[in-house]
Amino acid sequence: MFRPNLDCVVRQKNGSDVYGMPAYGSRKKERCAVVKKVLRNNKTSVRADSSASRGNARELEADVLILIGANTTAQIDAILDVAGDRFRVMSKHGRYSIAGKLDHYELGCTYFSDLEDM
Repeated sequence: MFRPNLDCVVRQKNGSDVYGMPAYGSRKKERCAVVKKVLRNNKTSVRADSSASRGNARELEADVLILIGANTTAQIDAILDVAGDRFRVMSKHGRYSIAGKLDHYELGCTYFSDLEDM
């Protein structure tokens, strides 16, 4: 049984602007539950060759699993603001009750690193 315990804000992707950047719609408040939230700051290779300088950069990665109600507006590529962090929906799976009725959705998310204020 799904029991949401957090408020989240969903912004659905509406297409692209004239510059090819994603355009998002209005904010919609919904209830959700965070099942897994793992944020990692890993080193990533910058150089194609393995030179003596060992150039690298830091990359923030997230592995997030969020449960959200059956009447959600969130689709793949939507943006979720949950508990002070912003995530992008990468997968959406329906979860059903024993009776076969859609109970809630399981959203697989990754960190959304756009620094512009939407």
